[in-house]
Amino acid sequence: MAHNMTPEPVEDGQKSEEAVTENGTDRSNVTPISPRAARELEVREGRVRAEEIFRTAEYEGEALRMGQVLRRVREVLGYQLTEIAKETRIRDNFLMGIERMEVQTIAPGYLKAYLLTYARYLGLPEQEVVQRYTRECGGLDEVKSAAPVPKMGQIDKNATKWPLIVAGAALLAAVVAAGVTAMVMMNNAPEELLSEAPVAVSGARDSLFADVRPQAGAPVELPLEIFAARQGWLEVRGADGTIFLSRTLAEGETYFPRLNASWTVSARNGGDFQWRVGDVVIGPIGPDGAQVFSVSVDEQLPLAAEMLAPPAVPAAEDDPATQ
Repeated sequence: MAHNMTPEPVEDGQKSEEAVTENGTDRSNVTPISPRAARELEVREGRVRAEEIFRTAEYEGEALRMGQVLRRVREVLGYQLTEIAKETRIRDNFLMGIERMEVQTIAPGYLKAYLLTYARYLGLPEQEVVQRYTRECGGLDEVKSAAPVPKMGQIDKNATKWPLIVAGAALLAAVVAAGVTAMVMMNNAPEELLSEAPVAVSGARDSLFADVRPQAGAPVELPLEIFAARQGWLEVRGADGTIFLSRTLAEGETYFPRLNASWTVSARNGGDFQWRVGDVVIGPIGPDGAQVFSVSVDEQLPLAAEMLAPPAVPAAEDDPATQ
């Protein structure tokens, strides 16, 4: 005989275990966030953090140069160098060199374009990136013209080249006309007979310049040094752009650059540093309070040699009694 089984009533408020998480939270009325929404939230947070790093040039209390700013912005945005290189067509080792501010391997004329492309990819103000990079890496000739970098001396305004072209053409025409005239006169002149004659050799030149010594070049062994009169930032570069020094020197610290090797120095304040040979001050690197860029080391050698040369002894006058 069959019996009808009545299901047991479910108490009010009782729910299945599947609707309750391990911590007791009811998941039946919670809408989970989608992976796409989570990604968008992460991107927005990264963008805010990247803008803060770019604006303050700091990361976790550490002051950053422009190359380091680009690296930290890229990291907080979650980009890899290989990914950026593939999309921008810029080699990853060039991007790494830009971040490290070691750009001597980049061909001249390409650095500014790479900076603009990289800044655009990271969503940063392109011209401001170039200007700030310029101020901190002023030894690069192609970058210095891209931003208002203070320079020593006055800079003349660019003038039109047409007057120079016209003057050059006129000079060339005058030279050609003079040459044609000389040829005509030589052809019309009577032929002269050549005769053997003694050639007089004058010794006046030897007598006039006998006491003149040829100017000797600056000695390579001259111990020219850069002396920090005050604490300041200094950068020393080789002829190929290699950075041998780029840091803040303490007051009283010295640095000996290589001589006759086309090295250059840059400083944020030219008055912070002096050219010295031992205790002799040759002069400051640049004007006090002004930034200097790519000052030649070798150009200081003649001045140093002149200052260190012994004073000339005047020649004794001839004694009439001996004549």
